[in-house]
Amino acid sequence: MLSYDMGKRGNASRYDYLYRRIRHDIAHGNILPDEKLPSKRALARNLGVSVITVEAAYAQLIAEGYVRAEERRGYFACELSPVARGWQCGGQCGGKRDGQRGGDHLRGIAASDSIPENAIRRPSPASAGLTQSPEQRLASPGTSARMVEGVPAFASEGGLATPAPSSESAATALFPYQTWARVMRRTLAEESSATLAQAALGAGSPRLRRAIAAYLREYRGMDVPAERIVVAAGSQTLYQLIIQLLGRDRTFAIESPGYPLLERMYDAQGARCASVPLAAGGIDVAALSESGANVAHVMPAHQFPTGVVMSAAHRRDLLNWSRMDAARAFSSDGPRGRFIIEDDYDAEFRMSGRPIAPLASVDVAGRVIYLNSFTKSLGAAFRIAYMALPEDLAAQFELKLGFYSNTVSPLEQLALARFIEQGHYERHVNRLRTHVKRLQDGLVGRVRESSLAQEVAFEGLDRGLYFSMRVRKGTQDRAVGALQAAGVQLAFLGRGPLAWSGAQSGESVFALNCESLNIEELLLP
Repeated sequence: MLSYDMGKRGNASRYDYLYRRIRHDIAHGNILPDEKLPSKRALARNLGVSVITVEAAYAQLIAEGYVRAEERRGYFACELSPVARGWQCGGQCGGKRDGQRGGDHLRGIAASDSIPENAIRRPSPASAGLTQSPEQRLASPGTSARMVEGVPAFASEGGLATPAPSSESAATALFPYQTWARVMRRTLAEESSATLAQAALGAGSPRLRRAIAAYLREYRGMDVPAERIVVAAGSQTLYQLIIQLLGRDRTFAIESPGYPLLERMYDAQGARCASVPLAAGGIDVAALSESGANVAHVMPAHQFPTGVVMSAAHRRDLLNWSRMDAARAFSSDGPRGRFIIEDDYDAEFRMSGRPIAPLASVDVAGRVIYLNSFTKSLGAAFRIAYMALPEDLAAQFELKLGFYSNTVSPLEQLALARFIEQGHYERHVNRLRTHVKRLQDGLVGRVRESSLAQEVAFEGLDRGLYFSMRVRKGTQDRAVGALQAAGVQLAFLGRGPLAWSGAQSGESVFALNCESLNIEELLLP
């Protein structure tokens, strides 16, 4: 039986503390691969907590791929690859089995697998062309099936087409413009010429970087100094900076299927690209190794467009891949070795459990570049994104690219810093998350009550701003036509069987986004 001292949880909730202790023990080898975990009732009784607490902890471990549930058998620890040589162990072992000594865990897991002193706090939670196939309709340039900015609008012969920005996103509609106007007025009245000048520096405003660092520490479990954060005018600008920082002689691996603009961006900058397929738990690391790539651009928390959450085993394998050639990671010519670009584009919008821990939070080797953007949460009018660089890369950025003027208006940077510091950003994201969850639940509920219920199945609910839908073979025309006529935004992803989906042979898979949907006016057959 697992035993943990729940009195040592500090400010962490009971379920969060328990989740982290079990995750720590699985990662360190205290809980062996395929070992059966105690039942929810038995563990709750042993720890003196409610069954709901254990259930929530197990659910999060399943979501992240540390634990699997087998019907009528119970819960079992998943197998993780050994840690690549060169990792350093930090943090102590978690719980101990009755009668067993702690400390015999695998060496080399990141210190951040331990409970941080200040535990992470999650924020309070038209049918034209029906004679064509669904795939043909969605590939048509005149389609009305459009998704929000950053999400593909339609399928094309070579894959997903470039998305078109939408002014109809929930972030744009719900943004507190009056609050922002007040913050901007105060910024204009109170900021000095010195702080405005600092915001024009290459990495951006020190005040905004400090606000972002505090946000990442509290909500994403990342202890990143403000000096290692770089602010830029949108993710596309960050991609360009990363290419200049790492070098154009590299090969960048992109997930397939994935965000279509990435390949065009890298090509435009003269960098080589390699398309790497997805497996059930994330990017296929074996295929990545064979691709010749030395930079992997991935979306572990909620892969676009499939919605796959990268499993713990895939995370370990990917981090191990990045450690190859680490001995010669830097030279006089600049960074060498392999790197991971972690695109955490909609992490704020996971609607059940706690957010999936970023790869960057368990990267002790300095191989992960973390990216995020405010566009998803604040709307397309705010072209502000940021990246958190490993220590050595941050120094290289200052040396090689620090001469650039920042691409974001100093006034916008300082106003956003205040917006975050004063809690307006958190309140807005909470309101937006609640709104989107209500729309998702409403859409799924209406579909399940309609005549389409036996023709479709949903995957990836509550993981982020969009989810996927499987449509039974032979019923695509009717199901897709009805949903499009009701105003649901769809994008065709592929036909089963697919490695990353539960789709059966002949089933079609679509990505859905319902941010702009009016549930009250939704009519389905």
